[in-house]
Amino acid sequence: MKRRIAITLGTVVLLSAAFAAAQPAGSTALGPGGLASAEAAVSKSLGQGGGDVSSAGDRFGGMLSKIGPPVVIAIAGFFLLGALATRNIGAGVGVVLITLVALIFFVSPESIESLAKGIAETVF
Repeated sequence: MKRRIAITLGTVVLLSAAFAAAQPAGSTALGPGGLASAEAAVSKSLGQGGGDVSSAGDRFGGMLSKIGPPVVIAIAGFFLLGALATRNIGAGVGVVLITLVALIFFVSPESIESLAKGIAETVF
């Protein structure tokens, strides 16, 4: 039974790695025109100089809120598979609850903030 679980998890990891390494369908190799446009983009980027860093945190937060949920779901899925493979229902429920809180934090951080303030006002 343990060997079967190990083989199944290994297959899932290998298939995930192959899927991640596969080239997207819409991408093409850089041809002569593609190389010129890439060089133009680099020179335009370098020509701007300095740049505005005043909203770097907002941009980073926006990027994190876009890529955070899929990453959390993937990691939680692996943990949940491990918990269910060992038939540990308590760990599975814990993974689901922690994942829900993390997803709420990524999707709607204001709700977590208001919940924390409400708890703080009640306690203190």
